[in-house]
Parts: sequence; C-alpha cells; structure tokens
Amino acid sequence: MPREFSTIELTIDEQVATIWLNRPESGNGINLQMMTEFKTAAFDLEANPDIRVVILRGRGRHFSVGGDMAMFTEAGDALPRVIADVITNFHDALLSLRRSTAASIAVVHGACAGGALSLALACDFVVAEDKAKFAAAYRKLGASADGGMTHALTRALGQRRALELLLLSDTFTASDALQMGLVNRLASSDNLESEVVRMAGILRGNAPASVRALKGLTYQAPTTSFDQQLSSELAAFAQCAGTADFREGVSAFAARRQPVFKGA
Repeated sequence: MPREFSTIELTIDEQVATIWLNRPESGNGINLQMMTEFKTAAFDLEANPDIRVVILRGRGRHFSVGGDMAMFTEAGDALPRVIADVITNFHDALLSLRRSTAASIAVVHGACAGGALSLALACDFVVAEDKAKFAAAYRKLGASADGGMTHALTRALGQRRALELLLLSDTFTASDALQMGLVNRLASSDNLESEVVRMAGILRGNAPASVRALKGLTYQAPTTSFDQQLSSELAAFAQCAGTADFREGVSAFAARRQPVFKGA
C-alpha cells in the first residue's frame, strides 16, 4: 500500500502511479515538506518493479505556482538553509524519476511556474491543458533556476532562446510551449483525461528494460560522441536481448499479435 502523505497524494492503479501535488489552498506551492514527501514517493516508486508509469498532477486550480512565497518570508535568516534543503530533496526526486524504468508524464493545468516548470520539464512527457499558463519566473525573484530548468531549456531551445525565456519572458501560453518543444501534447479540458489515459496505456504496455535503455540513451545523446553512442546502443540492445520480454516481443511480432511484457 502507498504511504500516507500530507502535501502530496500517491495512488497506484494497475502499474500506473499518480503523484498529486496536494496543497490546493496555496496553488500547490512548493515547500520543504512537499519536496521531502515527493522525494520519498519517487524513491518508493523507483524501487517498485511493478510500476510502469508515473503521472504527476496538481490538485485544485493549478498544477503548481512554484515556490511557496510564505516559506520565503517565514524562514527569516534561515532561508538559505531552508532553500538548500528544499532543492536537495527536489533534485534527488528528479534524479529518481530519470533513473526509473517507469516513464513519467506531467499533466499541466492552470499555472505552471518556477520550480513547477522545472518539475514538468524533468518528466519524460508533458501533456498540457490548452488554457495552461507557463512562466520561468525566477528573474522576478532575483534568483537563479533549479530543478534542471537551465539544462532542459538549453537542450530544447539552444542557449540564446533559453536565456531569452529565463531573462526576458513573462508568462507564455500552452501553445507557445508546444511550439518550443517544451510540451508533447495539448488537450482541451474535456479531452485532457482521455489523452493522459491513452498515453499511459501505451507506456504501460512497454517492456521495462526497453524503457530504461531508451531513456538512458536519449538523455545522454546530446553530450555523447557518435561512436560512444553506438557503443552504448550495442550494450543496451544486447542487454535487452537477454530478457524474456525480448523473446516475447519477437514471438508476438512473428504471430502478428500484441506482445505482453511482464518485466522479466
């Protein structure tokens, strides 16, 4: 059974885990408790071989407005230490999601700003309601970015456009995010749920060894030479070929049926 949390909610249904940011009264503002619980949930899911998909969502009107302003004002002189603790837990959780054999989907509605944008971009896929609003937001706090935002934006947009978004932009629309390659899919409020279910269903049917390999290869590709990438692909394919799931995939292909991957 999933653990009980107070600032997030974790549900598991047929190999699909959903983490809900659950501070709707504050727009799901990110604070130390939320990131501590988020890290625990991420680590639990990474260690669970039955989990094929992790979905991140927000309760209430927004995915998340980013950092909790009350935390910033209430911490006083201890703020640098508090911020360091928040970001450390945040980064540990994101690394766990990236390492996991499960594919991750961020489902964005309402506002998605600051650290929440970093959280969404750190997931493997982003599905957004067509009315969602995005913002990097850090420049307005006089702060730098966290959660890998500079990494994600630079890879997606290049250095100049990443700096433009970080240092010149205000809010931008879901359509803008799609055009920039920051979002995979847009959906109306009426169709958002069905699109998430559709994507999760496809991802749930993939072989875990294949997911782990393809995630690793894709994320390393921008900083790896061609010959190094070829070597990594060889090693990954050989490892997948030794699994029962690979044998099932070959058998299903020959029989012209859908494969049933069991994670073995």
